[in-house]
Amino acid sequence: MAKYGFVLALGAAIVWSVAPLFAKAGLSKMDPMMGLAVRSLCITIALFVFLFLTGGIKNLLGLDKKAALFLGIEGVLGGLIGQYLYFKALKSSDASSVVPIVSSYSFFAFLFAIIILGEKLTLQKGIGALLIFLGLILLGL
Repeated sequence: MAKYGFVLALGAAIVWSVAPLFAKAGLSKMDPMMGLAVRSLCITIALFVFLFLTGGIKNLLGLDKKAALFLGIEGVLGGLIGQYLYFKALKSSDASSVVPIVSSYSFFAFLFAIIILGEKLTLQKGIGALLIFLGLILLGL
């Protein structure tokens, strides 16, 4: 992984490590579906403000339709269904238990990338995936 990509991925991990704390606090007095609606509305508003301020809003009409479809499917799977299941789990269990299990999505993405996308299996990737799987077992799966 390139150094810049590593730094960006680490930044995402740090931001994502703080987010569940706010989600858990917000879900204490809110239904997960309503929480997801509030979260999504805030994201939409922030995103359109960013696009407007950076001039990116004009590019919306020229998007590749197939690429937009794939991202739309990803949004429904990850941003709606996955996030709803995550919020339901977070509301009913401890964040310290839910977050590591949810974070194991990388193990499943690894398997699907090899099976569906035909990505190359390397020893390093295989060991990493095995460690994630062992972590799931230790967490009580």
